[in-house]
Amino acid sequence: MLADSEKMADFSGQLGYPSAPEQVRARLAEIQKSDDCAIFVAEVPDGEIAGWIGVYIFRSAEMDKLVEISGLVVGDGYRSRGIGRILLDAAEDWARDRGCKIIAVHSNIKRQRAHNFYKKNGYEWYKTQESFRKTL
Repeated sequence: MLADSEKMADFSGQLGYPSAPEQVRARLAEIQKSDDCAIFVAEVPDGEIAGWIGVYIFRSAEMDKLVEISGLVVGDGYRSRGIGRILLDAAEDWARDRGCKIIAVHSNIKRQRAHNFYKKNGYEWYKTQESFRKTL
């Protein structure tokens, strides 16, 4: 998977998160050290990377653990071919294997196509919220 960092960086840019391949490679190395995170890559028959999905286990005191999708992107030339569904299946299987009964995803309000994709695949809207962050 580390070898896929260049294409994954390109796809991250398509999501609006520009990253250099070296940054993605370093992040992947960290993710691979954790049993609570995973990345699944979709590869087409010619060996080209078509997309990827990242997942992690979210734990808190107020609710049972669940899996959150940290990112899902299918490359421009590969969309609407079922690759996103295959990646969701892999993520959902991973969640079940870890005893999680819920999988969640946050999607930018402007990504209507993504919202329709998730709804089509059985995900339900459950909350609107403001997002805040602080650079440390």
